[in-house]
Amino acid sequence: MSSSRGKSLTIVTAIGWLILGVALSIVALQRPLFEENQNTKFLHAAAANGYGFLSHDWMANTLDPLPAFTLLIETLFTLHSLQIVYVLFPILLAILLWSLASISNRLFGIKHHTAALALFLGLLFVEEKNMQLGFGTQYLIGHYFQPCVFGVLIILGIERFLAGARMWASLAIAVGAAFHPAYMPSALLIQGSFTALTIYREKKISRDVLLPLMLFIGLSAPLVIRYKLLFAYTTPDIGREAMSILSTQRIATHTKVSHWLNYEDYISMAIIVISMGIVRKSPLFWIMLPLAAVIAITVPLLYFVSWPSLEVLTPWRTSVILLPLAYTILAGKLSASLIPLMERKPLARKVLLLVGCIGVIAPVMAHLPAQASALFATKESPEEKVMSFARHHSTADDLWLIPTRNGKFDPFRLETGAPIFINLKTHPYKDREILEWYHRNRKAEAFYKNEATSSGPALLRALHTNYGITHAVIDSNVPESLYTGLHICWKDKRYMIVGFHNN
Repeated sequence: MSSSRGKSLTIVTAIGWLILGVALSIVALQRPLFEENQNTKFLHAAAANGYGFLSHDWMANTLDPLPAFTLLIETLFTLHSLQIVYVLFPILLAILLWSLASISNRLFGIKHHTAALALFLGLLFVEEKNMQLGFGTQYLIGHYFQPCVFGVLIILGIERFLAGARMWASLAIAVGAAFHPAYMPSALLIQGSFTALTIYREKKISRDVLLPLMLFIGLSAPLVIRYKLLFAYTTPDIGREAMSILSTQRIATHTKVSHWLNYEDYISMAIIVISMGIVRKSPLFWIMLPLAAVIAITVPLLYFVSWPSLEVLTPWRTSVILLPLAYTILAGKLSASLIPLMERKPLARKVLLLVGCIGVIAPVMAHLPAQASALFATKESPEEKVMSFARHHSTADDLWLIPTRNGKFDPFRLETGAPIFINLKTHPYKDREILEWYHRNRKAEAFYKNEATSSGPALLRALHTNYGITHAVIDSNVPESLYTGLHICWKDKRYMIVGFHNN
């Protein structure tokens, strides 16, 4: 009977955390499918699964930097269950909340005090944006299911290590880094801290040291070797040129410290330092220290020195692990400091419980209308009308030219299943492919700068001859007479589609 009660309690507890995960996904404003980064991260999986005609898309045939994530998404495509990502996102957020609450409990003992736990969670919900938004516009959870959200497994790994479950800790951080290799440097540092702390505690190199380390290496080494072999520079010159293009033109908001560093980042740095001071006698301090040291070294260095090959690694990504931990420490410390008051005064306990509940519920209610609108509103933008036409009229031989810098066209591939020539958002990672991507973007942009001039048709015909472009989306104000000999497939007040054959 007691065993049955224990299982029931575990299930109820899990459901409770899942509900909190759903609540946090509302605060984060989960967006519908095929938003922003999903159009890049889902592309290889969609093409491999035969989604539309994307197997003919040049970008879909570049080297895949996310094999584990692609396998997951490809499986969902195969099962016709891509909508499951709407559930996976809050599940990962539930894991995040449970991990942070458990870390706080191990530091300050808040879980046995309902009001303290409620206050802790309320503080995290109120600070959701600041808690998960790192330096260089990096973030942990964002607004939808994508590889970076698996960073919550790294935080889970830290919680498991603090709980003494070293094998589970190494497994969690290895899996988190496998789904998003950008976390691999952080995972290596954290595993190094795990190993050093265990050696210090055991005073010898024991099985408790070697087995978790071997597990981490066994899971991570194949991915690191794959990346090193496939994404090695073709030549030093090609590599340097490709990294310079990414760092200075494509992702400068992530890579250039002078572009992103602002007063909010200084506040976040102070929060990290203060939180580390609070836990200076805890193993957590030594886990956070290498991650913070990376930021302390690379941010000032790259503020004054241009080093594209290091910049594209965005070493300050460690901040998306540090900041949730820092907010956990501060929120846990504050909540724990009020426990004596709550134990002495029942009224204070009730008031603080209410404050914590309001902290959770108020952000959810404030974001609920926007969440409903985001998920259920009908898409009626001019760009969606173009994509609707392409969705219903594209064939296996078609290749579309779309405005490369218009982010509203970023979902074109996944919304229509039709290949495109290129866009700015989705870029490859192999150096020679980066150069080809850049070359294609320049050609497309040259056309769009001249679409309404006499040079436009000649540039478009050259793209048709050299790359096989069959359709181009242009501004509807462009005179149709310029494109004599081409078929006007569709037109409205905003856009016009011209084609090289009737469709």
